[in-house]
Amino acid sequence: TNQLLAQKKYYPDHPVVEAIANKAAEALHSTGRSGKIGEATLVSLALLQHGKRYRQVVPKDDQIINATVARIVDHFPPEGEEDSGGGHMFSEREMYFPSLALILLAEYDSKKYAPEIKRLIGLIRDRQRPNGAWSYTSESNTADTSQSQYAALALFVAKQHNFSFEPEIAARALNWYCQTQQPGGIWVYKLNHNQTAEDYGAVVGLKNAPLSLQPAAAGTIYLLADLLQLNKRVKSMSSSLAKDVGLPKTVSPFIKPIDNEVNELKREGPLVRFDRGLLARTNGLGNNNLEKAFVVKLAKWSFYYLYAMERYAYFREQAEGHLGKGRLETWYDESVEYMQEIQSDDGAIFIAGTGEIESVSTAFALLVLVRSSEVLVLPSATGLVLGGQGFKEDTVIRKSKSGRITGSNPERDLADMMAMLRDKNISQDQLRELTESLKRQIKEFQSKDGKSRGEVKSFLRGMIGAKDYYRRLIAVRFLAGEQDMDNVPALLYALGDPDFRICLEAHNGLRLISRKIDSISVSDLAKKNALRDPGILEKEPDLKSRLRLEFDTVKKTWTEWFLKIRPGAELFD
Repeated sequence: TNQLLAQKKYYPDHPVVEAIANKAAEALHSTGRSGKIGEATLVSLALLQHGKRYRQVVPKDDQIINATVARIVDHFPPEGEEDSGGGHMFSEREMYFPSLALILLAEYDSKKYAPEIKRLIGLIRDRQRPNGAWSYTSESNTADTSQSQYAALALFVAKQHNFSFEPEIAARALNWYCQTQQPGGIWVYKLNHNQTAEDYGAVVGLKNAPLSLQPAAAGTIYLLADLLQLNKRVKSMSSSLAKDVGLPKTVSPFIKPIDNEVNELKREGPLVRFDRGLLARTNGLGNNNLEKAFVVKLAKWSFYYLYAMERYAYFREQAEGHLGKGRLETWYDESVEYMQEIQSDDGAIFIAGTGEIESVSTAFALLVLVRSSEVLVLPSATGLVLGGQGFKEDTVIRKSKSGRITGSNPERDLADMMAMLRDKNISQDQLRELTESLKRQIKEFQSKDGKSRGEVKSFLRGMIGAKDYYRRLIAVRFLAGEQDMDNVPALLYALGDPDFRICLEAHNGLRLISRKIDSISVSDLAKKNALRDPGILEKEPDLKSRLRLEFDTVKKTWTEWFLKIRPGAELFD
C-alpha cells in the first residue's frame, strides 16, 4: 500500500483518526493559550502539523500559533548583544524549547524567520558538549538522552528547510548515541562525563532506562543517519507521494540556498565518514529490544514516548522498508485505539495523576495521530522547491482520493523552469521531477497572458526535437495540456519520435485537443508495449517494427484530420 506500515486498520486521514485529532486540536485551542513558552511552542507545533495534515495549509490564521511565534521572536536578545539573563532564549536552561522553537519557525515561515533560525542553529551548535550530546546548561557534566533527541530533530528540520550547518555536529551526536547504548540494546536517561570528546559518560546503574527513552534514542540514530546521508533510503522520504504523484525521493536538488550561501549539506552521498559497523550493530540491538518490549500504555509519559515511537517508526521504515516482525507491526493502530479510549469529552488526551501537563500530553498525542514525521518532510507554504518557486498562498499539500496526503502543490514560474531546462548540467532526476511537476502546472498556466504563453509555446515546440527524452516528454505534455489547435503540428511531429513513450503521449494529447477520444486509436498491444524501456525493445526488432508501423499509420490519420480542418497549415519537417 501507499501508506506507512503499522497502519493496517487506521491511518491519519481515517475518519476515526481525524475525529480524534480534531477534538484534540479543539482542546489545545481551549487550554493552550497560557503556559510557559516551551509548552506553548509544543502546542503550536502540534496545531501547525494538524493544519498541514487536514487543511493542507500552514494555519497562519491560528491565533495561538501566531502568538507563540511572536513570543519566540521576542525571546531573542537584540542582534549583536549578549544575553543578560533577562529571560531571553539564550538564558533558557534546557534544549527542548530552543529546538522546538527552531522547528516551529521553520515550518511557519522559514524565509521570514531565517535570521532567528540561524541563531538557533548557532545555539544548538554552541551548546553541544564535546562528546556530542546536549543537556541542561546548569549540568555541565551530564549528557541527556532526551534533550539530545530534540536538538537532533531541530537539525534535521533545519536541513529540510535548506539551512546549512557543519555536518560534524550531527556526526558527533550520532556517535554519542551509538557509543552510549547499553547491553541489551537500551539507553539510559543521563550519563556523567568529564567534558571531553572521548568521554561519552558513565552510567550510574540501569534503573534510569525507562521504555520511553528507547525509541527516542533508536529513532534519533535513524534520523541522524538519514540527515548525514549515510545509507540509501529503501523508501523515499514519503513513499506515498512518490507513488501517487511521481514525486522523486527528495526535492532538495532544486531548493535555493538561504541567502545564496553554499550549503554543504546538499552534497551527494555521505556527508561524513562514519563507522558503518557500529551503526549497524547499534540499530540491530535497539530494534531487537523495541520489537520485544513495545507496549502502548506506560505509567508515565505515554505520549512523549509515542511521539518518539512515531519518529523511530518513520525513519526506520525509510531506511529499511520494514519495522521488524515483533510488536511494532501495529504500534500506530494500537496507539489510535488507546487515545480513542482515554480521550475526554473536551478532546484532551491525558492521564490524570501522572504529573504530566494536559496540554503537553495532548500535543504529543496529536503529533502522533497526524504522523508528524511524514508531515514534516513535506514542504511548507513558504518553502522553496523546484528551481526556487514558492507555493501558492496557503497551499501546502493535497490529498489523494483516500484522503491521505499525496503531494505538494507548487506554483511554478515557467520562465524559471525554462531556464532550468536550458541548463546542460541538469540531471536526469531533475528532469524527471520537472516532467511530473508539469502535470500539475498546466491548468495553472492557463491564466498566463497571451504574450507569455506564446513565448513559452515557441520554446517548447523547439524542445520537441531535443535529444533528451525528458525534455521532449515535458514539451509534449505541456503542448497537449494546453489543448490548443496551434500545437497540433508539434504533436504530429512527436508521433514520429524514436521513443514510443513520446509517440503515445503525443497521440493522447491529440485525442484531448481534437475531442476525438475514440475515433482514432492505437491497439492495446501498442499501448502496453510503447511504455516499455526502449533498450528492451531493441532486443525485439519484430515488435519494434510493428509499433513503428502502427504509430506511422496513426500519424498519417491524425495529419489527414488536421489538414481537413486547416488545409493550409504548415507542418513540422
